[in-house]
Amino acid sequence: MQKVRVALLAIAMVASAAAISVLLVGATPSPAADPAADGKAGKTSPKASDGQRSSPAPRKPAAAAAPEPADNSYCLVCHLNYETEKLARSHQIAGVGCAKCHGESAKHSGDEDGLTPPDVMFAKSDVDKFCVTCHSKEAVLEKDKRKKSEYHKDVFDPKAQDHLICTECHGEKHKMEVRTRKWDKKTRKLISDDGVRMMYKDSPATEGVRRTPKKP
Repeated sequence: MQKVRVALLAIAMVASAAAISVLLVGATPSPAADPAADGKAGKTSPKASDGQRSSPAPRKPAAAAAPEPADNSYCLVCHLNYETEKLARSHQIAGVGCAKCHGESAKHSGDEDGLTPPDVMFAKSDVDKFCVTCHSKEAVLEKDKRKKSEYHKDVFDPKAQDHLICTECHGEKHKMEVRTRKWDKKTRKLISDDGVRMMYKDSPATEGVRRTPKKP
């Protein structure tokens, strides 16, 4: 009888211990619910699932810096009239100097007698061909289109009755008012000069144009 009591007591103690364990587990606090995740269980971001990161918003391209004005001082020593002339000035501000069109012309600049021609000169028939190397026909006509104008239409039509070349409008004063030396603009050969010499007698530049002595 005594053994039966001991066995029942042992069973009661085990049952009590099990009940206490259940109570302790139930009392453990659960993690706080995430309000942001409410209703989104099981959903994943497409970018997160692909292992990709969100890209920042594209930035607007920075404005192009203004070009450095061209230095024409080397030419203006003699050709000072071009310092304020409209065509030369507008190009100079945009970084396009005399040398861009007429070459460095170092020998021309160094010839005090002015008998050596610039490296590049333009016959009337060559002006437009050179201008469009920078100012393309398409760009010029597109600009006219935006302005609802046909201003340059005849310029690009050699058969037009009123055909003009670029410098007849844009370079009306881009020329020497007085010329003491004249060259053939295609061959660069000296055609005429005023006979004035400033350099030493034996300088190759003092040959000029041989003049036929006047008969007495």
